[in-house]
Amino acid sequence: MRTRISSKYCSKKILLSFTLTFLILIFQAVSVPFSTEMNAVQAQDVLTISTPYSGITVKAGETVEFPLDIENSGMSSQNINLSVKSIPEGWEGSFEGRGKKVHQIFVKNKNSQSVDLKIQIPSETPEGNYQVIVAASGKSVSDTLTLDLKVKKETESQGKLIAQYPELQGAGGASFKFRVDLTNNRSKDQSYSLGAKVPRGWEVSFSPSYENKKIASISLEPDKSQGLDVEIRPPEQVKAGKYTIPITAVSPNEQLSTELKVVITGTYDINLTTPTGRLNVESYAGKEKVTTLIVENNGSADLKDVKFSSWEPTNWSVTFEPEQLDVLPAGESKEIKAYIKPDNKAIAGDYVVKLTASTPETSSDIELRTMVKTSTVWGIVGILIIVLLIAGLSWTFKKYGRR
Repeated sequence: MRTRISSKYCSKKILLSFTLTFLILIFQAVSVPFSTEMNAVQAQDVLTISTPYSGITVKAGETVEFPLDIENSGMSSQNINLSVKSIPEGWEGSFEGRGKKVHQIFVKNKNSQSVDLKIQIPSETPEGNYQVIVAASGKSVSDTLTLDLKVKKETESQGKLIAQYPELQGAGGASFKFRVDLTNNRSKDQSYSLGAKVPRGWEVSFSPSYENKKIASISLEPDKSQGLDVEIRPPEQVKAGKYTIPITAVSPNEQLSTELKVVITGTYDINLTTPTGRLNVESYAGKEKVTTLIVENNGSADLKDVKFSSWEPTNWSVTFEPEQLDVLPAGESKEIKAYIKPDNKAIAGDYVVKLTASTPETSSDIELRTMVKTSTVWGIVGILIIVLLIAGLSWTFKKYGRR
């Protein structure tokens, strides 16, 4: 009896074990493909940011571009945010698409989009290895990309901006034309903006050599040169002296400069006049007449060795005080005296005296109409003579008229 019960118990136990083992095998067979499918689904939900050139060698002062590819491997179509996570101090990084700065792009499911990363490297950056980290992030996933940049010294030759004749001389009010040669020694096209720093009132213009059009910028192919005519026009009343005019040609990769010098010799303009502007005086024969004159420097250059001279009738004399001026500064005037003495025997009437102020560069003269009057003493003497003549005649008639 006991043997039968034990046999039945053992049979049930074996059957239960077999059933459990079978169920476990079935569960494993079903769960493994399901888990693999879930993992495959999760693996496809991926966002990737990449570039074919993750490490490059650059030069200080250069602006470099990285082509970036943003790939959506399984997410729904959505906007992807772009950002620069890390960049050396003083550097600037920005994303651009079709010439415009962007910070977000739309990427469809199982598709990709391209964008450019521009990095501006300061010209004072020392040699060394630097890293820039950029990121792309969607609704649920994100990715980062590390870019390695090795900064080395400039290996390409700098461009040149050279004036054939860097110093010109002329009078104020003149136009100064310089010939300047601009050379692009870079390995790619360069677009240069042209400019100059001039004092207030001055004007500067740029033209391609042998052309009349005015330009503000110019593009040059690699290893090409272009002649430029630089015309500098100072203001009319510019003072004499030497003026330095810096000019520049600026491209995204370099700044070229040179200095042009303009030597203004100044304008020379002297004027001789009287304080009132009247050009007539009165005098007496044999007596000296003092006349005040004003000599003016209306030019932009100092007048040196200003001398005074005269033309007068015969036996007249003219002297000046002072006889000459060592220097008369530009824009100033000085007062001088002219002493005019008619001939002792000059009869009453109008005479012309010509006075001149001159320098080696310019001169000015005036004509003074001088009215000579008879002296009062001689008038009295004449009257007395007439009176005596009349008295003598009267006495004669009285004495001899009765006879």
